[in-house]
Amino acid sequence: MAGEGDHQRLDLDVIESMGRGLSSIKKAFDGIGKIGDHSEDFGNDQLADKFKDFADNWEISREKLTGEVDALASIAKAAAKAYEDIDHQLAEAIRGSQDPKGQGE
Repeated sequence: MAGEGDHQRLDLDVIESMGRGLSSIKKAFDGIGKIGDHSEDFGNDQLADKFKDFADNWEISREKLTGEVDALASIAKAAAKAYEDIDHQLAEAIRGSQDPKGQGE
């Protein structure tokens, strides 16, 4: 039976760790600046236009991805907290049912 509790704790640790890891990924993406305008560096207008398209798409995609990663991090953290709260409530209920009335006073 003790192994079962350890397994549940491990799962909760994994969820908490996932939330922290996703937050770190979001911070890394937030730290990536805009690619910027490098049109003069290419020497070819068509190539410069393609790079600008890439840069614009990258910015839009990075923002979307960052938002989704942030949402997943929040969900994982909230789930870990909810499971932790439920675990504490269940433990209190079990302790309360094992303590005969009046004996704890």
